[in-house]
Amino acid sequence: MSEPVLEVRNLVKYYPLAGGPFGTGTGIVHAVDGVSFRLDHGTTMAVVGESGSGKTTMAKVILLLERPTSGSIRFQGEEITDAHGALLREYKRSVQAVFQDPYSSLSPRMRVRDIVGEPLQVHERLGRAALRTRVGELLEQVGLNPAAASAYPHQFSGGQRQRIAIARALSLNPKLIVLDEPVSALDVSIRAQILNLLVDLQRDRALSYLLISHDLAIVEHMSHSVGVMYAGQLVELAPAERLYAEPQHPYTEALLAAVPSIDPDLPLGQIVGGDVANPADPPSGCRFHPRCPLRAELGNPEICSEEDPAAQVDAASHNVACHFRGAAAKSRAQAASPPA
Repeated sequence: MSEPVLEVRNLVKYYPLAGGPFGTGTGIVHAVDGVSFRLDHGTTMAVVGESGSGKTTMAKVILLLERPTSGSIRFQGEEITDAHGALLREYKRSVQAVFQDPYSSLSPRMRVRDIVGEPLQVHERLGRAALRTRVGELLEQVGLNPAAASAYPHQFSGGQRQRIAIARALSLNPKLIVLDEPVSALDVSIRAQILNLLVDLQRDRALSYLLISHDLAIVEHMSHSVGVMYAGQLVELAPAERLYAEPQHPYTEALLAAVPSIDPDLPLGQIVGGDVANPADPPSGCRFHPRCPLRAELGNPEICSEEDPAAQVDAASHNVACHFRGAAAKSRAQAASPPA
């Protein structure tokens, strides 16, 4: 098996929590808690989950915008968790990001040529003519007229602004781009154009994407593998086709059931009831157990509330963290099933 572009092992990010009227209480927010995965060259891995599941925090840690509490991040085989100096600069050059809101991620005081060209000035110190040529090429690659380089962001539509953000991310020829909800702030009519642009750029440049999203339709269109995140943990990870065809975790099943269908005869499922787990006070055992319909069907076995389920991986690289799902859990499920 070839070396992945990105490998994350047991990634943890905790935040101290001050409480009480004078900030005298203490606690810990378990934002990301033991996440592991690998992303292969030229592929897209999507991470999905409800708001507050830890997706964006994980992305910030991988970008080293925040340092992890513990765990390992390896980029092209090299440990970069505690990178600094030249290694950190090279990592920042090779890993770029496109954020959710093109209205706030671009400086309103800078012209497009300065927004797209700034990374080149910092890292490559190009002359004025070479910089102008390079910015024009980048704008053309994302479907914009090079003449737009003299304009300001407010003179563009939302979709055009996101194209500018993509051009900026491409400027240093990165190997990996983190896409944090890249089309959620755009009109529905524009989303497909941006997604298709990203797919074309990946094919032409052999890019790898880490896609953060809550939209399962977008994820199905874009991704090669999908990780489902709940309360700071990856509860399921599988090749995209396998996950959509045969979801294993009850939370994944609930997410997919809630996606509207174009078939009017199919009923619309709903996200399971109950509150999302509090990251400052997560449930014991499986973090999904207070909301889990499968646990209720099996008579609320104690193991769900007492033991954190270890991830199980089958021959198809389908990883699921559930006591009663996966090949190793069949006998346990039969034993726990209440009598008819």
